[in-house]
Amino acid sequence: MQVLEQLKRGQAWQLLLILLLAALMRFGRGDLVEYYHDDAMLATLALEAADGLRLPLTGILSSTGIPNSPASVYWLTIPFAIKADPRFAIHFVMLFNVIGVGLLWLMARLFAPARVAFVAGLLYAINPWAVLYSRKLWAQEMHTPLILLGLLLLLYGFWRRRPPGRSRRGEFLAQALGLPLLLFAIQFHFAAWSLLPAIFLVLWVGRQRVSAPAALLAALLSILVLLPYAQGLAATLDRDPSRLSDAIGRSTAGGIEIDLDPIGHAIMLASGAGLEIWTAPDQAEQLASRYPSFWRVNFFLAIVAVAGVLACCKRSQKLAFFLSIWALAPVLLLIPGWTPAYAHYLIPSLPALALTTAYGVDWILQRLDAKPVGKALTWAALTGFLGLQFLQWHAVLDYVGERHINYPGFTLPLSKLLPLRDRLRQADDVLVISQGMSWNLHHEVAVWDTLLWEDVSCARTLVPQGYAVFPDHAFTVLIAPDAPIEPRDSLYAKADLEVFSTRAEERGYYVFDWNDWNEAPDWQGPSMESIDPVSFSNGVQLTGYGFHRDEVLLEWRLPGRRVGMDYQYSAQLYDEEGARLGQWDSRFWHGRHWCAGDRLLTWGPLAIDDSATSLKVAMYTLGSGKNKAQFFNAEVLGELGNPAGQSADIPLFQRG
Repeated sequence: MQVLEQLKRGQAWQLLLILLLAALMRFGRGDLVEYYHDDAMLATLALEAADGLRLPLTGILSSTGIPNSPASVYWLTIPFAIKADPRFAIHFVMLFNVIGVGLLWLMARLFAPARVAFVAGLLYAINPWAVLYSRKLWAQEMHTPLILLGLLLLLYGFWRRRPPGRSRRGEFLAQALGLPLLLFAIQFHFAAWSLLPAIFLVLWVGRQRVSAPAALLAALLSILVLLPYAQGLAATLDRDPSRLSDAIGRSTAGGIEIDLDPIGHAIMLASGAGLEIWTAPDQAEQLASRYPSFWRVNFFLAIVAVAGVLACCKRSQKLAFFLSIWALAPVLLLIPGWTPAYAHYLIPSLPALALTTAYGVDWILQRLDAKPVGKALTWAALTGFLGLQFLQWHAVLDYVGERHINYPGFTLPLSKLLPLRDRLRQADDVLVISQGMSWNLHHEVAVWDTLLWEDVSCARTLVPQGYAVFPDHAFTVLIAPDAPIEPRDSLYAKADLEVFSTRAEERGYYVFDWNDWNEAPDWQGPSMESIDPVSFSNGVQLTGYGFHRDEVLLEWRLPGRRVGMDYQYSAQLYDEEGARLGQWDSRFWHGRHWCAGDRLLTWGPLAIDDSATSLKVAMYTLGSGKNKAQFFNAEVLGELGNPAGQSADIPLFQRG
């Protein structure tokens, strides 16, 4: 292979330097990364797949309301199958993106001069935006290396002329694997579908070189990589036929308005400048003040990128057209303003922007071939630009690592969570008190479920308003920063607490240990009336009830974890004639938090008077999509386990 021959002739040092810089930028301060909601939800799905619990046909829900493809989940299953630790998976993503930098150099070296490949590799290795989007479990931070590999295969199979006497085997494999790999990669995030025009361009230009067997194999593999998502999306639309039309309606509700923000995003990504707008949007000026005073000169690189397209056009109009589509397709797609535009939608274009900038630098150096001083100054200027980007990146890390950043800026770094995780590993049972319990809405749920996946037998999240849980053994309580300061009646409070601080101006985490179960907290509220356990078909038992002032209290015994069992419960009062006097409906504690043997108490407003003679308690799920507004009750089971009704009927004032 020509590239290997070139490496042997002395270009290996260029590749090694590029890979070393890429690794230093991505792995440097490697725990100072975000581990927030989307990351933790993806980790949950990948951990479940790696453990053989379930293989999803869709990924997490996108901002449009349409579920993402499961492709990113399948890819993340690789590191989680090796080690069930999100930190290991994050390092896997970093390494994969370092390899992506090498793939860009290889692609450029096959189709461009050595100097262009070297400069493009340097720019992509150090660009702060490329580094930022190479260090976490976000789906869109994993697809670019695969996209680069897929494009490399397509270009090799369809564009590169095969030297006489060389085997067609490599060309056949490139034609067979390039398209399926790209179709797999662009499923990671909807914005990557904007690369389809660039892919079609390569296929069209190289159509005369297509091998029929390779095309057949590519078609079969493409169907295979698209099939899981096609099945998952079809099932979603079957349950909710209006999901797609609703998403389109929301996007077009305000009409089409020209949005120039994507152009600004492209300029920032090409120049490596403006990172403060994304990492600390409400504190951008304070963060920018930490940069070297002349950091704005980096924007000059965006001009060089535009000049690079023109320089490339003089060498090869076909290649210039391809790079232009690759770099600008996401921008053109977002300009009509049908959806809010974010910088991370342009992640797939980062390698193309590095290549066009490298062509611009090469063009400048060509003009100075006879002027050694000018060439030296140009290389010095490029080194200065890269040095500025390096300093900016570390200024960002210093800032976001120690200061509170308003959401949606840089969220709490993993480095602040790891000491707490190590502390919680000492427990076998962890109860997290947070503001919410929904896995797809509240980040603390997914974060701690995954961080403690292989170390704690049961980690669950509780909302303290209307819920209290009591394990039947020793446990540890973690009160998250977003939780109410004290649950009802300071139920889980204890004098000897530990405080784990996070960043300045942020409330930390509180940890309480109940190592002696006999001293563990118990219900301190109104007394409960025990009843013979009433079993529901979902495994939950109703074991008691009580009334206090204007509240109804219910006591339950829980089975083990039931992911996806998100029930509602209802308590209704009736009089002697069967007239309903009052009703309280609320969410039941989600099934993913159930641990076998837990005693759960729930309460809510329901006033009782002397005319009430019975209390009916039911559990049900709410329909969605075409079943919206329908209720599906959990059956009450009789002594032999057979259905015996849809509610537990408890007579009142006839106790004992």
